Amino acid sequence: MNLLPRDVGARHRLLALFLLLGFGVVFYLYVWNPRRMELAALARRVEQAERANALAETRPGDLEALREDLTLGERQFAMLERLVPGEGEVAAIYEAIAAETQSLGLELVHAVPADPVPDSAGYFLRQHWAMQVEGEYHDVGQFLTRVAGFPRIVRPRVEEIVPARITNSGRQLVLARFSLETFVLAPEGIAPREGG
Repeated sequence: MNLLPRDVGARHRLLALFLLLGFGVVFYLYVWNPRRMELAALARRVEQAERANALAETRPGDLEALREDLTLGERQFAMLERLVPGEGEVAAIYEAIAAETQSLGLELVHAVPADPVPDSAGYFLRQHWAMQVEGEYHDVGQFLTRVAGFPRIVRPRVEEIVPARITNSGRQLVLARFSLETFVLAPEGIAPREGG
């Protein structure tokens, strides 16, 4: 089985076609393709340089805005630090709560603090308190309002208000169960919790 044509001219044309295809493959692999890849790399570098130039052009105008944002953030953080007590102030908050219950004629049934837990950022510790007070309904509401208005951040959350007993004068007292959440500045070395 002879694959080549018998005519010498046809053989020369077939050989020329193979040589032409070979040169085409060599040109594509060693000249065209590397050149195309080099051009693509240059196009990426030009695009990155244009992005960097655009960013550099916007920075001088934004520098003053960035400084203003930084100053505002620092002021807000300083204000937050004034609202959040240090670790030693937790007892003072408890005393202020006890004083409020006495001034309104409420009975502080119990106040149980839980262990402080670091917040997700690690800047503050969350301090929870389980509390119960007994007294007249409106006095309990006034107490919660005053506690929420403390100069430090204290968040009350009412869990239950139920009738407790009737006084000798016939007034209905209620028992309020609620939790308080305060924030305390975290001592140095407290790491943020994983998974927030």
